Amino acid sequence: MIKEKRNLENLHLMTVNQLNELKAQIDQMIQLKAPSLRAGMKCEVNSPRVAGMIGEIIKVNQVKCKVKFDGQTWNVPKSMIQPVFV
Repeated sequence: MIKEKRNLENLHLMTVNQLNELKAQIDQMIQLKAPSLRAGMKCEVNSPRVAGMIGEIIKVNQVKCKVKFDGQTWNVPKSMIQPVFV
């Protein structure tokens, strides 16, 4: 905690480019730790019916997402969806 406080106190000494670089790294780490599902994202689904296929999220609901695979739309629980970063 002390080290974090020291780093936060030194932020005003960083250049704009350094701050932008730090922001990009933080955004990437947040996305990796808690990926949010959004319409248009590519994803894989843990299911034997669509094994190895990459689909596109069409709509995000509270519990499930509509995912399109080769012209077919499936209503898939969020727990079965893994985002694919291509």
